[in-house]
Amino acid sequence: MVELISPPDPHTLLPTILACLPTAFVSPRPPPALLPLLSPILRQRVQIFSSVSASPTESWLQLLCWDSEKAERLKSLVDGASFEPHPVSGEIELSGETPIAYKRIDDETLQSRILVPDYSLKIIYLWCPNDQDGGGPAWRIAELLPHEGSAADEHAWSVSIGEANASAKEQMMEDALKAAEKNEHATSSHQEAEEEDDDADYWAQYDATPGRTPNVKTPAPNPMSSIQQQNGSENSYFSRYADVQPAMDNHDPEEEQPELGPSSLNGDLLAGLLQRQMNGSGDGPLNGESMNEHTIRPLNHPRPSSMSSASSEAVAKLEQEAETQSACEIGVKQHIGSNIKSLFRLAKSTGISRADFQSMVRTELDLLNLSDEDD
Repeated sequence: MVELISPPDPHTLLPTILACLPTAFVSPRPPPALLPLLSPILRQRVQIFSSVSASPTESWLQLLCWDSEKAERLKSLVDGASFEPHPVSGEIELSGETPIAYKRIDDETLQSRILVPDYSLKIIYLWCPNDQDGGGPAWRIAELLPHEGSAADEHAWSVSIGEANASAKEQMMEDALKAAEKNEHATSSHQEAEEEDDDADYWAQYDATPGRTPNVKTPAPNPMSSIQQQNGSENSYFSRYADVQPAMDNHDPEEEQPELGPSSLNGDLLAGLLQRQMNGSGDGPLNGESMNEHTIRPLNHPRPSSMSSASSEAVAKLEQEAETQSACEIGVKQHIGSNIKSLFRLAKSTGISRADFQSMVRTELDLLNLSDEDD
């Protein structure tokens, strides 16, 4: 059932309250005619505080205003005003129009505002549908304020009850949307905080791994010292094979024959040629005879000692290259990991999420695959 609310009548409501205001400077207790004009909450406030007033100089007029500063201003305005009743009717009459405005606070609270320019007053009324102590449903005074200039909430008041209801609905929709946006923003902030915590935990695993990231101050191994140690052990290992006769070597030192002596039958020709070859004079003639350069060739059989030394140096060189390549590979991997961490922290500081960063890295890797295929 829709409740019928009639607009407040200034000519009926204002004379009674204006007639009660001058009595505030005569008696510390409000007049009986004032209490039915007040809303239930304001009525209890005036009754309680006026009955327990510690000083007889305190006026109950200030209790009609909830703001202490405005209450002092209200007291000075009423004290300097002249409330003269009409000689015939005995009531205080108002000159000119009294503007009325409305504001809907919620479904159960409707307020109206009546301005009294003659006395610089502003009266806020509240519609009370169940005020039995006040005499039934009617407009009751919620607050009495001084009226000086335009109010800060002037835009919140409407010229009719219908417009006030419509404005209240629009305001409720705006508040609901703002609340939804605030909740969404809080949810997104919470999710971002959780993602940052997950990212911090993810990268903390690398920081806790020794020898993998620059955060752990583990000294890097010295490749030269390890290579020198390996070379020393390898040389001692291969030196044991220096005196071993290889199975495929046709030359046996034990089978060496003594040098050939001189002979009158030119039997020492081979010995002489070998001797000259060793002395570097094998190119000249021997006993007036010329010889072909292909007749005698020097024999150059590798010795076991020379073979083992050469193989040891080759193996040491290959292992040194392998060790250097392994150290370089570790350094490159650490450098790549450090750069990726730095890029991620830079992206996170600019607002890029972890998922977007991973997507960007995957895109770059796919582009590298395409470029490799084109090459």
